[in-house]
Amino acid sequence: MVKNYEEWKQAVNTEYHKLREARHYLNEDGIERYRVFDTLMNLSGFCETADELLAWIESKEGFDRFDIACLKSGHASLPIWSLRKIANQK
Repeated sequence: MVKNYEEWKQAVNTEYHKLREARHYLNEDGIERYRVFDTLMNLSGFCETADELLAWIESKEGFDRFDIACLKSGHASLPIWSLRKIANQK
C-alpha cells in the first residue's frame, strides 16, 4: 500500500508502463485498464498534491467523455480510493 502522493504516482506509472508493454496482447478489459492508468498518470502530472488531483477528479473540470469514462471504470476504483486515503491523512 502506498503511503504518500509520490509513491501513488510511482505505482500508477509502474502499472501504466507494465500495461503499455503488453498492450498488443490485452483483451478489452485490459485495454480499459491501460486507458485508466494512462488517464490517471496524465492527470497526476498536472497536480502537486493528492488533494489537488482528487479535487480535479471530483470536479471533472475540462475532462472529455473518454476521461470521464476512464474515471468511472472499476479499474479506477482502487487507485482513486488510495488517493483519497492519502488526501485524508492530514
